[in-house]
Amino acid sequence: MEQSAVELGRAFSGAPTNTADGSMVFFNPAAMSQVRGKLISSAGYIFVPYATFHDNSSTNALGTPLKGSDGGNLVGPSFVPNFYYVHELTNRIAFGMGINIPFAALNSYHSDWKGRYQGIDSEITAFNFNPSLSLKITEKFSFGAGFNVQYLKSKLTNAIDFGSICLSAAPPSLCASQGLLPQEADGHVSLKGDNVGFGYNFGVFYVLSPKINLGASYRSRVYHHIHGDANFSVPDNAVMLTQKGSFIDTASSTPVTLPDNVLFGISYLIKPRWNVTADAQWTHWSLIRELRTDFQSNQMPDIQPMHWNDTWRYALGINYLTENNKWMFRTGFTYDQTPIPNPQNRSARLPDSNRYWLTAGFTYALLKNISIHGAYAHLFLDSPAINRTGVTGDTLSGKYTEQVDIIGMQLDWRF
Repeated sequence: MEQSAVELGRAFSGAPTNTADGSMVFFNPAAMSQVRGKLISSAGYIFVPYATFHDNSSTNALGTPLKGSDGGNLVGPSFVPNFYYVHELTNRIAFGMGINIPFAALNSYHSDWKGRYQGIDSEITAFNFNPSLSLKITEKFSFGAGFNVQYLKSKLTNAIDFGSICLSAAPPSLCASQGLLPQEADGHVSLKGDNVGFGYNFGVFYVLSPKINLGASYRSRVYHHIHGDANFSVPDNAVMLTQKGSFIDTASSTPVTLPDNVLFGISYLIKPRWNVTADAQWTHWSLIRELRTDFQSNQMPDIQPMHWNDTWRYALGINYLTENNKWMFRTGFTYDQTPIPNPQNRSARLPDSNRYWLTAGFTYALLKNISIHGAYAHLFLDSPAINRTGVTGDTLSGKYTEQVDIIGMQLDWRF
């Protein structure tokens, strides 16, 4: 959702009715019909998350406690930018372009942590290019649509317990003679890949009265078939497990469908200087049933069950404009559901939970046509439990402690 510092300040409660900055290209292209002249919006966000794992009797396939640390703080600070341009072509038609990152995940555990067989490094980023057009059909009703070109790149790493693999494929005496015992013969795999996918978005904007604006929008799902390379590191005593063409460097492919969503919102000017915004968003996360990676070698496919649920996000915000029209202050609250249904389907790569956003922000009119925006958000998260069994029979069991701080700054230039 971090596509506008204006919206960050009110917890994205005004996203489908926002006419204040260029993020309308992303949230609701129909609102571009309200722009006069040209508008450039450029923003950046600093994420300062914190997430740690607390073990609760994690075991390998034999029921022996998993060795290693708890993994440390698995997420560090990161920076996310976005850019929008809106151009009034005629008094009824407007063009827009958005460049942003609608999906991303980044975390890294210590390489020796207890859950190393289920994940160490996870990096997924989707870069989105979104040309759009809007048409003012009547003085009150507008329609807009856009085309999306999305470049996704990913990198996933984890350890491999060749000791447990040996015991599942050969007599225990043979494995013991080679030193191939659970947690005693770790290898490593790195999956890297990328893809270009395509999608669309459209929306409607309606001026119900001088005080009330309504908006709704839809963003389509985007299908990616990520092609890349799988690189394995195998300890010397486990080389015999590669003789049938498994655990060798090879090409890989992973199909991923990023979900579609529907966004509804209202903006209400309750007094000349006080405005209330609210919205709700449904996201089709149930599309994600599993994450499957196929290999061009004899390696069996890697299948990670997900079984995610559809989610709703609800937001409410309030905005106040000062008497000199130079400053606007805003605040908001959001409840954002997690798609992860239970501890068994929670992944160490994405230990997500329900999120509760509390935000505040401001706008300052630096010049008549130039404004700067700032915003801060603190995300309170539940303490999600994990009880997930990996492909080699290890069960990662415990809880996470999580929170996130976000700082956003933005510049708008109208000309």
